[in-house]
Amino acid sequence: MYYAQEKSGKKLHLVYDAEDKVSQPICGKKVDNYRMTINVPLGNACKNCLRIYRINKGQKIRSQFYESLK
Repeated sequence: MYYAQEKSGKKLHLVYDAEDKVSQPICGKKVDNYRMTINVPLGNACKNCLRIYRINKGQKIRSQFYESLK
């Protein structure tokens, strides 16, 4: 589980990483690419990503992402 940011000043989204690939945010937002995040406060985290992760630990999104790698 990683935090990824689309553009500078945007929210941080929770994503999964496997085999040098990064998933779409678990909140469902479509993102083309991410930028490297260094020293970004977690107060900028996407509230929808955090809510979904708290509800089911992102289980559905994680399983879909790992299935797409097969």
